[in-house]
Amino acid sequence: MSLESRLARLQSQAGAGTPAATGTASLSSLRARIAQLEAGGRTTGKHRPTPALPAAALAHRLGGECLAEGVIRIRQCVPLTDKPGALALTALHRQPRLPGESGNSLRNVYIDTETTGLSGGSGTLAFLLGVATIETDAIELTQWLITRFAAEAAALTAFAETLTATDRLVSYNGKSYDLPLLMSRFRMQGLRAPFGDLAHLDLLHPVRRLFGKRWRDCRLLSVEENLLGFRRVDDLPGSEAPAAWFDYLRRGQAEQLIRVVAHHRQDIISLAVAHAVLAQAIEQPQAFDVDLHALARWLCDSDAVRARELLQTHAGALCSDGQRLLAKLLRRAGQWSQAVALWETLAAAGCTDSIERLARYHEHISKDLGAAKRCCERLPATPAIQHRRQRIDRKIMYRRYRRPSF
Repeated sequence: MSLESRLARLQSQAGAGTPAATGTASLSSLRARIAQLEAGGRTTGKHRPTPALPAAALAHRLGGECLAEGVIRIRQCVPLTDKPGALALTALHRQPRLPGESGNSLRNVYIDTETTGLSGGSGTLAFLLGVATIETDAIELTQWLITRFAAEAAALTAFAETLTATDRLVSYNGKSYDLPLLMSRFRMQGLRAPFGDLAHLDLLHPVRRLFGKRWRDCRLLSVEENLLGFRRVDDLPGSEAPAAWFDYLRRGQAEQLIRVVAHHRQDIISLAVAHAVLAQAIEQPQAFDVDLHALARWLCDSDAVRARELLQTHAGALCSDGQRLLAKLLRRAGQWSQAVALWETLAAAGCTDSIERLARYHEHISKDLGAAKRCCERLPATPAIQHRRQRIDRKIMYRRYRRPSF
């Protein structure tokens, strides 16, 4: 029996058709599959997906231009007369200044990215980069959208050309995410990162400091709602951005990607406005429900007098931590009577730190050893407190023996 006959026999025993029939069926299936792929995965019937959109048409839809093959640049001017939230953009006419910052000539460059994932790593790239600067009467905003993997180097180069040595980057969570990711992408493309020596302000950290105990979370959306008085409508969540980009790469479907670009544009505008409003909140803390204790601690690093005046001005609204900090600053300024009054109020509420402060004050400043001893008796019997009590007892005894007997 020939090899061909044996093969045919085995196929018939296995339930397969004849070789000719099998080949015909396989060829038909292959042709059907090729037709489906050429049609871009379109199906018949009423529910037809949107036809694939070429990069040039996508650029037109976005109001941008094809800067290079696979790179779309979108530019936009947002007049400072606009009002995206409860506060007008006119606040951006004055350069924001946070505690510890002195007047400087650095240009603030607001930066944000949309990436293919949130986990980072060498497989994650920024498919959408954006920067904004505040000019005389408008926010100048530029975005670079990558429409193919091979265009990453061109997009990074175009982005780098917008930065100068006198710029300061301003981001939201950029120190932990955006900048490290961009740094790795520049290295992988063999390019020099342009921001290695630039100053960088990450607004997430001051927001957490001033509102971390006030808000449920400190995401940029929470900043918009709680600080800017702005709520987005029909916004595509950032978590859906990677899928939207991959949908365009694989099938040319651009509707969701267009929404990603709009979401990203709003992120950058909100970042710039948040910077200005944050400076206003520091000037008017109660109007914005700022954590006064946290703000005073921040001010202490650069201006203890201003911190003390802030706490004194809002003394009636301070938490116990704020009162303790105010007493500490009053003591440093030599305003003992006010500091003691605060310690006594806190001690009456059971604050052991304030009781110990009073014990020290009466032992070393007022010289009221009886009051110092009574304070010690209210404290836990730690070795340090026991030592203090013994020292005070010796001082009391010494005073008795030195007192004239006549």
